[in-house]
Amino acid sequence: MFLRKSFVLSLIFFGLSTVVYPQLNEIGKFELESRKNRKVVIPFKMINNLIVIPLSINDSDTLHFVLDTGVASTLITELSEEDIVPLNYLRTVSISGLGEGESVSVYYSPENTIQIGKALGTRQDVLVMIEDVFHLSGLLGTEVNGLIGYSVFKNFIVELDYHLKRIILHDHDRYGKKYEEKKQSDKWSEIPLSLFRQKPYVDLEIEQKDGSRVDVKLLLDSGASHGMALYYTANDHIHLPENKIRSFLGNGISGEINGYLGRINSLMVDEHELYDVVASYPDEEGIKRALVFSERDGSIGADVLRRFKVFINYKEESMILRPSSGFKDNFTYNISGMEIATPYPDVPIFSVTHVRDSSLAHKADIRRGDILLNINRLGSQYYDLNKLNHLFQKDGQKIQFKILRDEETIKRELILKNELY
Repeated sequence: MFLRKSFVLSLIFFGLSTVVYPQLNEIGKFELESRKNRKVVIPFKMINNLIVIPLSINDSDTLHFVLDTGVASTLITELSEEDIVPLNYLRTVSISGLGEGESVSVYYSPENTIQIGKALGTRQDVLVMIEDVFHLSGLLGTEVNGLIGYSVFKNFIVELDYHLKRIILHDHDRYGKKYEEKKQSDKWSEIPLSLFRQKPYVDLEIEQKDGSRVDVKLLLDSGASHGMALYYTANDHIHLPENKIRSFLGNGISGEINGYLGRINSLMVDEHELYDVVASYPDEEGIKRALVFSERDGSIGADVLRRFKVFINYKEESMILRPSSGFKDNFTYNISGMEIATPYPDVPIFSVTHVRDSSLAHKADIRRGDILLNINRLGSQYYDLNKLNHLFQKDGQKIQFKILRDEETIKRELILKNELY
């Protein structure tokens, strides 16, 4: 069957990988195309901290997927009118995840072939969303077709190099000795992983703003662009910080997630301590399904992972890492209080999708649906979403806008001031 379908924001991806799947077939195997190959190197785009890699399904044209450590079956979230993907027999199943809504229906297709560089996956399950709830292309500003994760991570030692923007898929047998040598080296830290329902978890320690230190079990979630999330409604030892902001946090597969933004004093990753980490504190309604299927205290996302060079080894339930060039970067968030997306991927049209109550954008009368025509006297064609997202995080930044609202052109101005200090 050929699938050809056009599917009808948040600056924070929140728990894309937290999806509860029905019982499907055993996921097939990924392997290097030739036994002569020891590894395959795959360059990626890093957009809003997320890794976007090229791949094809059943010899389709190139598609673009977020590499997500927690996804079980490959998930197609959207296709353009030009994308044609030949899929095997389809039936309908239901999946659910983070969010305040109900489960959603998706198409299930078994026995597919997925090509990532010179790595070939056979007998792969593929799920296809009937309605796109993530809007990844609009959020990232470029075409993104879905998520892939567990089927890749279970078959390779996966090296994530955020600085060089590449992943390397290492053959287990041929790289195993080098991996063990790195584990024993003083340059690398080993973090044990525990796999549950095909998702990886780590045990870490945080220090909260009240000075208390708490051991937490966190989902390792490269498909979330934030630093971390903490489930304060599920763990009595996790406290909301006094200085916090009520906010829309993002979209899960079951709808919107709302809650708070705040900071913790530090996050300990083995002997490496990260300071003033911005944390999301989702409401109980948005995380109820995650709590049913795993006893966890939150998640650790890509804004933490990108500060390290990382090797992930599901086979040995192990991860090793060392600080990278961005280790000491400050943890930031969207100070402006408004979130934007592009209605058309790779077209510099920026639409306001959410405005946080009592935020700077709200006080400046910027509204949902406004179109940004001009930013700091430059037309929108001189920006992309990544550039604007970074601009909205700069404390003290003055930003002037020319906005199209209905048929009227208006001007607005913000002076960004960090509310979490």
